[in-house]
Amino acid sequence: MSGESRIAFRPGSFPALRVALFFAAGIVAGNMVTISGEHLLPACLILFAAVTFCLMLLVLKSRSTFFSGLHSQAVSAVYLLCISGTGFIHFHNQSQSADPEELLLRHFDSSDLVFHGSVLSDRATRTGNRMLRIEIDSVRIHELPTWHVSFKTEALMRSGVYDASADKESPVTAGRYIHFRGDLRQPNKPTNPNQFDYATFLARQNIYTQIFITSLEDSYPDPGSAFWLKRQIHIQSAISRLFSEDNAPLARAIILGDRSDLDAELRTAFSRAGLAHLMAVSGMHVGFILLPVWFVLPWFRKSGYLKCIGLTAGGLLLLTYAGITGFSISVSRASLMAFFLMLARLFHKPGTSMNILGAAAFILLLIDPLFLFDVGFQLSFAAVMIILTTLPGTRFMLPKKHRYRYTGALFQFVMVSVLVQGGLYPVLMIYFNEFSVAGPLSNTLAVPFVQFMFLWSFIALGISFLEPAAGILLNMPGDWILSGLTGYVRYIGSHPSSWIEGTAGSVWIFGIWFFAVCLLASLRMPGLRWKMAAGVLVFLLLIRAEAAVNHFRTPALSLTFFDVGQGDAVLMQTPGGLNYLYDTGVWTPSYDSAERTLLTELKARGISRLDGIILSHPHADHIGGIVTLMENVAIDTIYQSPVKYESRLYHRYMKLAGEKQIPVRLLQTGDMITTDPSMPMLVLAPSDDITARDANNMSVAVQVHYGESVLLLSGDAEKEAEAFMVSRFGDFLKSDLLKIGHHASRTSSTASFLDRVGATKGAASLALNNRYGHPHEEAARRLQNAGVHTRYTSLQGAVKFRSCGKRFRHIDWRAGPAFP
Repeated sequence: MSGESRIAFRPGSFPALRVALFFAAGIVAGNMVTISGEHLLPACLILFAAVTFCLMLLVLKSRSTFFSGLHSQAVSAVYLLCISGTGFIHFHNQSQSADPEELLLRHFDSSDLVFHGSVLSDRATRTGNRMLRIEIDSVRIHELPTWHVSFKTEALMRSGVYDASADKESPVTAGRYIHFRGDLRQPNKPTNPNQFDYATFLARQNIYTQIFITSLEDSYPDPGSAFWLKRQIHIQSAISRLFSEDNAPLARAIILGDRSDLDAELRTAFSRAGLAHLMAVSGMHVGFILLPVWFVLPWFRKSGYLKCIGLTAGGLLLLTYAGITGFSISVSRASLMAFFLMLARLFHKPGTSMNILGAAAFILLLIDPLFLFDVGFQLSFAAVMIILTTLPGTRFMLPKKHRYRYTGALFQFVMVSVLVQGGLYPVLMIYFNEFSVAGPLSNTLAVPFVQFMFLWSFIALGISFLEPAAGILLNMPGDWILSGLTGYVRYIGSHPSSWIEGTAGSVWIFGIWFFAVCLLASLRMPGLRWKMAAGVLVFLLLIRAEAAVNHFRTPALSLTFFDVGQGDAVLMQTPGGLNYLYDTGVWTPSYDSAERTLLTELKARGISRLDGIILSHPHADHIGGIVTLMENVAIDTIYQSPVKYESRLYHRYMKLAGEKQIPVRLLQTGDMITTDPSMPMLVLAPSDDITARDANNMSVAVQVHYGESVLLLSGDAEKEAEAFMVSRFGDFLKSDLLKIGHHASRTSSTASFLDRVGATKGAASLALNNRYGHPHEEAARRLQNAGVHTRYTSLQGAVKFRSCGKRFRHIDWRAGPAFP
């Protein structure tokens, strides 16, 4: 066994890796602890004092034998604390930079501003618009001189704006300089528990604002475009000419990592097939780029002068490729590691891959500490670390006669995919709630062809600059490979057994993951191997202990009133482990609540089956997501109002329910839903006795009982339906929590109804600045007078409550984990 694998768990052997880990720990601490600008200087002084103390210990050690036995641990501890402190201060120094956008937002109306800037990148959205990354260099303020200011922003340009632009012949793409008016805003924070935090995603790229372009005043080629941006656009155009129209977006993704024009469904299929990494430029790509230089490196070792020339040539080649791919994290990591490997080979400097990996991570975090929170950074470095620590030991799982033959090489090729896919399981589940089961097979079959395509097409690309027709002809095999790859990925990615959905589960899964990786890395070290196996067993026992503790806890009813805009969608997770949806949100030609919100939320909770969907009435703001849910989630029963409604959406879901053999049960006063015995649901409405027979007044009103806590869901019931429930049920209406009727419209929440219900807590689902003017002032006043503490999704986002059978308690999902 190699010496490197024998010391895989001795951190002192990898100083660069140790520095990177402690520096990263300081960045994490900085992200968790808020520190104001005036406290940054004292923190720097404390760090300086710690460094001075460390140096003093070193001096005392050299002059006194008294400290010789004590200095090592003290110096090491202070040294590592200094590194973490540096990471802490570096993070806060980066995050407290000047913010000119804040001044614009605070003091000026966006309609008075004209922005000038260079388009850095552009991509198509699913709705046919363009999303631009723009480097703003100046802002013209109405009746004031032009203000020269620099900040990066993201701008949405709708197709209609482009049609009205001054330069219709040249689309607004990367490399152009534009003058435009737009609505400057801060990115929205998540309004639902498991919604992707796009605002934080942008902030980690130093983007703190978004602009919705309202008019484009001018657009022309940017003579001052960044050097690398020009090269990038040039290469992208050449690749587009080299491949067929259908394959060009995928070719740009594989060769340059540019997925801006790649079909969203194809990107999803690549992820589910376990091949998403092919579109993230990484070590494989950098290895092929460096291949010509690598073979001639030994010739450069003849003299110090030639060594410098060889290192410079290789470094420039790596820098060029990193530049035309946009300096993505994965290619930057691979390029840095390749440069260090060249340095070691040219100058005969011993080094280990783990140490080189640590050095690359440290350099990237010095450039921008926010890289640490980027999923690309985490996946890239975790994948390489898993390969370096676990792959060497797996060779000894083979019989000796196969270890160094082609069968051993094939085995290790397959194991790379298995180890990386399995090793990244927790990370993939946290970020994407999906895990590709087909990954190892897909990589074994597809990666060799993609490697050949990359190398072949890169050669053809070089020839195309000299003779375009010859390059296109030569690249035909590369184009055929991409056509075959697309067909394979679409087939595998659409097969339901290719991936699984779920959550990361118990926090102890990370302990199992860590010790399992260490166990594979220590297969040839018996003393350490059994310790790692014991660690796996300990965390397995912790998971079982947690399950046992949870078994004896009082089961809870969890409610989530989702923010789906101007509509209703309430998830009920019952004490018996069942899952119900009350209404499914909004549907419009450009918006589907199920697609945008509900599927993500269900997947994040590990819910692949709904025991029931209760549709209060057939308006599109209440049944909007039903078709998408029926197509993506198993549904046991649909409960709905008996009122019929003439709409395409209503007839579509009724037809689909018949095709999928989903029972549809019509509800009326007196019915019960008792699939979870601990939580009976009583149907209070609709009834033939309600005077108004419109769809709103025929809403399904359900009273949910769990122990002493009572919930009332009233749909869009208006005053006629409320009057019926008051006359029929009287004091039986008493509830602790009320879903406010009809989005807090004046036609609902009558004083007599609120008096009988007597709820102290309420939740109203509606959109901010909706066209109906909800909540109406009259309804809000009646709710306040009745003592109902109402939470509005338009203001607070999703609203969560939880009851263990005594009372409903509001849960602030922003303050803790999203999982119930």
